[in-house]
Amino acid sequence: MKRRSPGWIPDQHGAWAMITVPALVGVVIGGPSWRHIPLLAAWWVGYFLFHAASLWLKSRRKARYFPPVRAYALATAPLLIATLITAPWLIGWALYLMPLAAISAWCIARRKDRSLLNDVATITAACLMTMVTFDAATRPPTLLAGLAFDPAGTLGADPSWAWRACAALTVYFIGTIPHVKSLIRERRNPRYWAGSIGYHALALIAAIAVVALGHWPRPLASVLLILAATLTLIRAIVMPLIQRRRGSPIRPMHIGLVEIGLSALMAAAVLTN
Repeated sequence: MKRRSPGWIPDQHGAWAMITVPALVGVVIGGPSWRHIPLLAAWWVGYFLFHAASLWLKSRRKARYFPPVRAYALATAPLLIATLITAPWLIGWALYLMPLAAISAWCIARRKDRSLLNDVATITAACLMTMVTFDAATRPPTLLAGLAFDPAGTLGADPSWAWRACAALTVYFIGTIPHVKSLIRERRNPRYWAGSIGYHALALIAAIAVVALGHWPRPLASVLLILAATLTLIRAIVMPLIQRRRGSPIRPMHIGLVEIGLSALMAAAVLTN
């Protein structure tokens, strides 16, 4: 039997929380809207396209890697068109997203898809979806709102809550880069472990400062934010230590389950704010 070409199903299971949580947080903060249907469909199908295109670029554009790229591109295009018809102002977010996509494409084409630069670019783009889904629902249906790019929220709802959520989620998901590397690809490199601990310690200090300065106003949200920052620091210390002491790697599934739980806690911290 002819083997099915690779690239149809993404195998980076840890990415699902990254592409789902920020987008859905923006939906909740902005309020569900029918405009979210084509937008979220384009975003999630676009992730399949991104994965397939990544493999195609890394393979030096071999023909056997192209069928899923073509299929997902054909599926994504009408969804993007429908999104821009229903919410044309969203085209302005390309000012933020396209440079990040270009950085990622450059890294992938040079087989540097596991680099810190590529990881930061893709995570930042995913977390900006908090603002995109928020903006999709909060514009008044006027001609001016339909044509103007308005990240400051002068034409729609106050975006300060969404921007705080976007920032907090970005800090959390970027922290998964050194943590996961310290458990898998760089588990024999103590610098990654030290870097992960240092990053999460700074994130905890930042969370405490944000709460103390009154920028995270609600008490429950403040407790959840500091709790999430504390737990991420603890897991950054303890999980590599457990792995080293038992002399065998922690299974990726178990790493992913921990991150799913922490992602849910972070979502609760930003949504109760």
